[in-house]
Amino acid sequence: MGLPVALAARGIRLDTMTNPTASDSNWAAGLSPEQRKAAAHQGSNARLLAGPGTGKTWTLTARVRYLVFASAVDPESIMALTFTRAAAGELKDRVNKALEGKIAGRPTIATLHSFALRVLLANAKRLDALPQPLRIADDWEERNIIQEDLKALTKSTVKTVRKNFQALSADWDTLRADDNTPNPLRADASFVGAWQGHRVMYGYTLRAELVYQLKRALEQRTDIALPGDLRHLLVDEYQDLNACDLNVIGRIAANGVVLYAAGDDDQNIYGFRHANPEGIRRFDKDHAPSADLALATCVRCDRDIMELARFVADLDVRRLAKPWIPRGDAGPGDVRLLRFNSGSEESAGVATLCRYLIDEEKLEPDDILVLIRSDQNGAFSTPLTEAMTAAGVPFSVNVGSESPLDLPPGRIMLGMIRLAINPDDSLAWRTLLTVRTNGVGNKTIGAIVESASSAGVTFAQGLKNAVQRPDCPLKLASEFAALSKMVDEIRAVIGDATSVLSADQLRDAIVAISRIVTRGNVDGIDEAAAYIATKARRGEIDSFEGLLSSLSIASQLTEQELVPGAVNMLTMHKAKGLTAKAVIVMACEDQYLPGRQQSVDQEGDERRLLYVSLTRARQKLVITYAQRRHGQQQHTGRDSGHLRRTLTRYLRDAQLRVTPAADYLANLAKE
Repeated sequence: MGLPVALAARGIRLDTMTNPTASDSNWAAGLSPEQRKAAAHQGSNARLLAGPGTGKTWTLTARVRYLVFASAVDPESIMALTFTRAAAGELKDRVNKALEGKIAGRPTIATLHSFALRVLLANAKRLDALPQPLRIADDWEERNIIQEDLKALTKSTVKTVRKNFQALSADWDTLRADDNTPNPLRADASFVGAWQGHRVMYGYTLRAELVYQLKRALEQRTDIALPGDLRHLLVDEYQDLNACDLNVIGRIAANGVVLYAAGDDDQNIYGFRHANPEGIRRFDKDHAPSADLALATCVRCDRDIMELARFVADLDVRRLAKPWIPRGDAGPGDVRLLRFNSGSEESAGVATLCRYLIDEEKLEPDDILVLIRSDQNGAFSTPLTEAMTAAGVPFSVNVGSESPLDLPPGRIMLGMIRLAINPDDSLAWRTLLTVRTNGVGNKTIGAIVESASSAGVTFAQGLKNAVQRPDCPLKLASEFAALSKMVDEIRAVIGDATSVLSADQLRDAIVAISRIVTRGNVDGIDEAAAYIATKARRGEIDSFEGLLSSLSIASQLTEQELVPGAVNMLTMHKAKGLTAKAVIVMACEDQYLPGRQQSVDQEGDERRLLYVSLTRARQKLVITYAQRRHGQQQHTGRDSGHLRRTLTRYLRDAQLRVTPAADYLANLAKE
């Protein structure tokens, strides 16, 4: 079959292509020779090692173009999996633009968690281990309903409940859940029993168990349907997969699927979910025959930034050797290590530096990133916000695990949308009764729970039974009626939750829903609606069902929220995938990096976290540390309670001169 005929058979519109027979070369437009070579690999599985700024996402996009246009592969037989929603959204946007007007089908592009959810939903009738319909509890629901209820049920503390959930999650991530050998870190059996009963009453599944439940389904059944006739699987950030993730990928690849894994073991930073760089390091053995591909040219960082980052990476003797060179026109870069006397001086100095970069170096505020290892109780962001405000610097903080949907207006709007789609959503009913100002107290909610438990029904059914009884409290009956009326109106706006909608259609529907909710005297709903609408424009979201799934499975620990027109402060974990002309990495002290993480594996995570942070900078990199921490900062990190702080061990032997911050800032003022 000739190429034009093969393309036509795949749905390519030949009439829109000026030279369809040349499409096998057009796919490579704009690629460097090394990117073209990597994208055009044939004949086996492949591991693409790509350091920071080498064009990995661009090459993955080109890989899809190559498969579709040069190899006549049906796009619907291609799937790409990423780690975060932002990465999925970026890759999907690029692929869609490349294929728009040329071909009808589209590859599946999703996060691993959203893919797991999609497969579990599609095979729900074959599964009996999870409450149906499948409903993922989001971060807020885990913290404020599930953990609080289990604290009461087990007569323990939230700390103990979280420790048990962490043990369960560790079992799933590492596959210790499948190991019958004794494990002292496993969750307490009485806790597991209480949790299982609670999840039945509220009908939820935890995000942390999604991939493990997919692994179990693929392991236990041969009739689990995967999307399309899958032939090519592309996996981004392969180094961030844990043992469970790798098991699922391996099971998919075992069905004759060509596996193309892109990543960099130097950028493995998600040890908290048990990701391990050994997965990408042993790829060639696990998926033989396999080819090794590499992207060597960094088009992001200037030379001195790369030199310092390379030093930090080379501290790991186990890392994969890989080429990483600056682009031909790279500048020298500006790298500074500033020593402050105290944390308060550090905050004031960073604000002064940002003001200088904006005024004198003519950077836009959002050309500047400020990164911090952690920010317990606002210990760093609060004084820095005060200093930025005093300096007149537009500033945004995204270092916590909360979002506008964690505030009452967001919870109310999200809960009503959920009920419009599923009137029996127990977590949504419980949330609305809890956060709305309605006179319904914990005693009434407790009575509903007790009645539902005795009857062996869900919380939603227990609530509906309660409002039918003649002794139902008046406030509960009134609240149920008011909510039901608004939910009916919202259902009319949404229609079929699975219907494919454009971003504009989703946005307009969200605005209409916000107006309905606002009539319920909810202040602050516009901010929540704007936040939801922003999410609707990202990733694989094209329906209300997809929107709710995406909001549920995203972890606020890794997802990014950047504010245009402002200097953005993020945790180091959230900086993954970002870049800026100027990056300021604060509090680079041994008490935070590695801090309390002292085992070999934990230390490796912290070193790689610093490496990733340094390589976000394109032209200017400023690293700060303080000799003393006072006030709230004094009680953070390793050696909590002590004033004295020292430079992180990862930079002590670098060829980088320490400059007193006061001298550096004084010289800036003279320029």
